[in-house]
Amino acid sequence: MKKIILAATAVLMASAGAASAADMDREIGLIVSGVADKWMGVQFIDDGVGDDIVFASGGEGRLSFPVGNTLSIQNDFKYEYNEYAIESPASNDVNGPRYSYQFAAHVSHRDPSTFLIGAFGGVGGNNMRLPFGASTQDNLFAGGEFQFYLNNFTLYGQAGYVETNNVGVGLDDGFFARGVLRYFPTADSRLQVESTYINMDYLNPAFGDVDAFIVKARYDMMVELPLMGSTPLWVGYRGTFRDNCHGGRTVGAANNLFDLDDHTFMIGTSYSFSGDMLTVDRQGATLDTPDFIACYQ
Repeated sequence: MKKIILAATAVLMASAGAASAADMDREIGLIVSGVADKWMGVQFIDDGVGDDIVFASGGEGRLSFPVGNTLSIQNDFKYEYNEYAIESPASNDVNGPRYSYQFAAHVSHRDPSTFLIGAFGGVGGNNMRLPFGASTQDNLFAGGEFQFYLNNFTLYGQAGYVETNNVGVGLDDGFFARGVLRYFPTADSRLQVESTYINMDYLNPAFGDVDAFIVKARYDMMVELPLMGSTPLWVGYRGTFRDNCHGGRTVGAANNLFDLDDHTFMIGTSYSFSGDMLTVDRQGATLDTPDFIACYQ
């Protein structure tokens, strides 16, 4: 099923080149820009023992600066926090409450009318209270990225290396690959779909490795609200699917390996500075990072 999801996403991204919208031509030139994003939602977790429900919330900030005509530097930060919702800590058989964060820096060369190519690196971490004790994970990651601009479509790809310094889970290092497709029906609305694959080894060779698959969909729009007027809102979904996952539930020993899936439904708001969404995507703060937290839950 997971391979089918990834294959379908790849086909969707490849087919985007057939679309045309001549009125979406961009001016040449980079801009100072930023994005502030905040969301809340509900996460449904299935570890094979039973379903658990937690409240989830998070946010992201991105800031991009041009250096010359084609070079730009971007910094971004995002965080997420999950808390017990329906069940008490005593009866909840999965990780929580927990928080995670990631910080990254990007350097890229870009022609806003055609493409972007660059490199990025960052750090992240999280803290969880498991049924069998506390667990923390810190990670370092680095990779390359590219974007292609096809009228009102943006194709975004990333790949690289991630290494962890873990206490309680025992992950070592691995690699990741991510593909994103953005479609802009108008300059201030966006449909985004993406998929990410992360593979990491365990420090204990007997455990093998863990595969994590992430699929996401999100739609941004402008909504007219009473008193507030035109307001940017978005709705989204994130599904994570982990094979051979380590830790998290109360059944069996702490070192049991099992599959763990979760589904998060989100609603949020996002503000872009120095232009509409399409302008910022092509000339400003257009880059972000994968959700490395997926490997650790």
